[in-house]
Amino acid sequence: MVSRRAKGWLLLVGVAVLGAVLGVLAGILLGDRIAGAVTGVVLAVLGVYGARGRALVDRGAEVRTALPDQVLGGRPRRIRELTDPVLLGVHPAARDDSGQVPAYVVRDVDARVDKALRAGGFVVLSGESTAGKTRVAYEAIRRVLPGHHLVAPASRDAVRTVVETVVDLRRCVVWLDDVERFFGAHGLTVPLLDRMVAAGAVVVGTIRVGELDRFGARYEADSDDRDGWRAAREVLRRAVEIPVPRRWSTRELDRANGSSDRRVRSALRLTDTFGLAELLADGPELARDWQNGWRPGGHPRGASLVAAAVDCRRAGLSDPVPVDLLAELAEHYLDARGGATLRPEPVDDAVRWTTKPARGASSLLIPVRDDRVLAFDYLIDLATDPVPVPVWLGIVAWCTPEQALGVGITARPLARFEVTEAAFEKAAAAGVPGAAAALAEGIGSGGDPERAIAFLTETLADLPDGDPERLRLRSMLARFTQEVDQAGASRMFAELLEDCHAQLGPDHPDTLETRLQAAIQLGKSRSRGKATRRLAELVDDYSRVHGPDHHLTLGVKHQLATWTGRHGDREGALALFRDLHDERVRSQGADHPNVLSTRFQIAVWTRNSGDPKRAVALFTELLPDSIRVLGEHHPHTVSTRYRLGLGARDLGRHDLAAEQLEIVCAEWTNRFGPESDRVRRIRELIAGLPTSG
Repeated sequence: MVSRRAKGWLLLVGVAVLGAVLGVLAGILLGDRIAGAVTGVVLAVLGVYGARGRALVDRGAEVRTALPDQVLGGRPRRIRELTDPVLLGVHPAARDDSGQVPAYVVRDVDARVDKALRAGGFVVLSGESTAGKTRVAYEAIRRVLPGHHLVAPASRDAVRTVVETVVDLRRCVVWLDDVERFFGAHGLTVPLLDRMVAAGAVVVGTIRVGELDRFGARYEADSDDRDGWRAAREVLRRAVEIPVPRRWSTRELDRANGSSDRRVRSALRLTDTFGLAELLADGPELARDWQNGWRPGGHPRGASLVAAAVDCRRAGLSDPVPVDLLAELAEHYLDARGGATLRPEPVDDAVRWTTKPARGASSLLIPVRDDRVLAFDYLIDLATDPVPVPVWLGIVAWCTPEQALGVGITARPLARFEVTEAAFEKAAAAGVPGAAAALAEGIGSGGDPERAIAFLTETLADLPDGDPERLRLRSMLARFTQEVDQAGASRMFAELLEDCHAQLGPDHPDTLETRLQAAIQLGKSRSRGKATRRLAELVDDYSRVHGPDHHLTLGVKHQLATWTGRHGDREGALALFRDLHDERVRSQGADHPNVLSTRFQIAVWTRNSGDPKRAVALFTELLPDSIRVLGEHHPHTVSTRYRLGLGARDLGRHDLAAEQLEIVCAEWTNRFGPESDRVRRIRELIAGLPTSG
């Protein structure tokens, strides 16, 4: 097929030739007066097509002018002409006479990747950091599609610009290394993807398994930017996903042993512990360099720059960040480790150390452009300490409103409430879709339903009637209203359910969610028997729509168990929670936060069913797992401590009770303030405990 630019030139040339020919024929066959009139009409008609041709040519010129700043390498080029895999994201190895990257070793997945590329469409290679997925993709497009043009958008915002070029070129590969970077506002959407694929392009992406998991069904955001999550999820659903294992198979290692590249052969001796690709990318060695850099007189400022860059990625900021921002954030890590006693080096020396390649290969910080860097992705999976709150807030202050929404969504499940509010406020003030709902959710769930109600009421007043956000915000408004006005909330839910059924249909996720919240509202208004019946119906509907193991279905089962117990059937609630625990472990894994929440409820209803000693044992077993998975300061961890403290008090274990309740008091004082009602109540509990001795 012909490109837009070629069509434009064909129209211009065709109009010129046809106009000249018709003018000559009219002069020969018709009189001068008639010929002039006919020629004028013809030229007017042809002028329309000429203008169309000029517009196509001009539009093509505009797109070409914008490309150097939008694509890696400055312009599309034939894949057979590619000479720099590092430019496309392949990690370099120690340089020798063979070049920056080692000789390629055939991987077991190559045949499957080749088949997918020949079929066309959207292909995504997934795997752990430095599993070799980018190199596999690079070698595959060189084998299968050497005559195609390569178009590699440099950023999320560049995607919309390059689509025009992709449609013109048609036979091209769109390269999306770390595809999650291209999701979000102004980024890749299903319509843009479909448009490129329909034009004959092959879209190739890579993604770390940790990022891919975030778009799995069980991690769907409950309230925060569900539209953005679903948009990204729908894009990934279009893909043929091919996993690339980090650990190499025996067949792959045998092939590596026959490689002519000494770097490949020398790395084989450590493959019982590491993957060959990560060894070649210097992952373990760089990790040791980072750890050793903290020693006094070593490279502590450099190590702190790396820590800041790693935490930027962990906080949801996937784009390259400026060194100046990292230098500012790094002060927190230096202070936490000893500050001046570490004898930190000057910033310039620290930057040189972090960007210096190991043995001439990958570096701790990867220079990208405009004095911006990214943390070497191998390091991201090694960090275990929580991202410090000052670092979160520094990131929010620096980033764009669109980025702030992503940072807030990342912070929310970690209970960083001050971070989520700052991030969502920034995004909502700029009108980022989904930010208003996220902000209201953060305010209300953080313990201030009145402020959430005021914010939602004001926001809804400013939204036009047809805005798709209205139903979601109304549902949230009804949910928080039930905290202060049960009758008003009941009316809101009744009206909202009618509108959801009419506008969305009975099986739409937002309709089901509204039914769920309405059922919970019934329970809170003391219609608990009616609430359990509604929840039982919802379990069936969620199972039918989403599947019996979907995390939303399991969430409804959690609510059914809760309200079964509150309706008076304590043994029934305990049995339902035990069944739910087994289902969640099977589908979500033993360390999933939802499994920990279910274990918490089992302990609660064990106590309520008359076995306080067993309940204390269950809370005692749960606490270290909650600390390990969620962290010391997570609300679920604090609630576990609180329940453990109460149970220990009831059993006469006053030392254990005092220990746990003192920690909870400090946490609640920090979160809610020293004069809050709950802090006063827990102080009274502690004061009422008998003193030892």
